[in-house]
Amino acid sequence: MNVEKLRQEVYQIVQDDVKTEHVMNVVLESKKEEEEKRKEKILNGIKAAQNKGVVFGRPKKKVPPQFDVIYEMYMNHHISSRAAAKMLGVAQSTFLKWCNGHEVQ
Repeated sequence: MNVEKLRQEVYQIVQDDVKTEHVMNVVLESKKEEEEKRKEKILNGIKAAQNKGVVFGRPKKKVPPQFDVIYEMYMNHHISSRAAAKMLGVAQSTFLKWCNGHEVQ
């Protein structure tokens, strides 16, 4: 919504600066309330979906079976994390994330 254009159109109708500003304040407040209601409705929908078990976002990659062997090679400094990731066909950051999770287990 172009506020200045709307302000000019309202002024042409009422021909009074004070009344124009009052109308603009009412219109802008109404728009703000509608936006807040819309956001609240979206958040409620997301929460309801999550309560039903809907999972948002991209699915996690599964750790391939050969990860343990490549992980050992990486930990023994035979290959770099970049080379290990390339061997597994994943990004280096994914490989390192798997490594951090592997050490915790």
